[in-house]
Amino acid sequence: MTAPTETQTPRDAAPSRGTLRWAPALWAAYAQAVAYAAAAVTAFLITDIAAAFDASPGTRLWPLGALAIGLVVAANATRRTGALGRARYTGSIALGALALSAVALALAPGFGFAVGAAGAFGIAAGFAIALAGRVVAAAEVGDGSASVVLSAAALLAGIAAGVGALFAVPLYGWRGVFGLVVVAAVLAAWKFAEYVPDDNAV
Repeated sequence: MTAPTETQTPRDAAPSRGTLRWAPALWAAYAQAVAYAAAAVTAFLITDIAAAFDASPGTRLWPLGALAIGLVVAANATRRTGALGRARYTGSIALGALALSAVALALAPGFGFAVGAAGAFGIAAGFAIALAGRVVAAAEVGDGSASVVLSAAALLAGIAAGVGALFAVPLYGWRGVFGLVVVAAVLAAWKFAEYVPDDNAV
């Protein structure tokens, strides 16, 4: 009769499949929420942006139009389901671009520049929403329905952030609010790159 031997798990071993499912899904949902919030904040603060540059009534909605076009084109051009592929890298780049576009919009010296920055902002947000959505869908947390709940919660959180921006404007100004978006996007890019597995490792 042999004595039972104790098997030790190396400290640097990969986490369990359950951990790999939840951590990427949660941070991908956060990334989606930030991207949705970026669009919502721009929509709710469009009058403040236009007023800051004394834009004519006919051009006030140009930044919002540029953002909407960029977001729709980018989201539709990106695969939102199936294998992860290089979602970790492309998603992190998209979130980084979202942060940089928010900086450009916050520091816009003129209305034309703001329109261009809003277009880039929309493109980055569209890519981020689609790529993060692919991670959430691929994770299949729980019985699979939790992925849908996470995406829905991300959308609602983004809209809520847009509404909250209206209350933050008196304190920080519209440029300061976009500064908060920058901070949220940087955190999203960092954690997305840290937790989303390579290729199809979910």
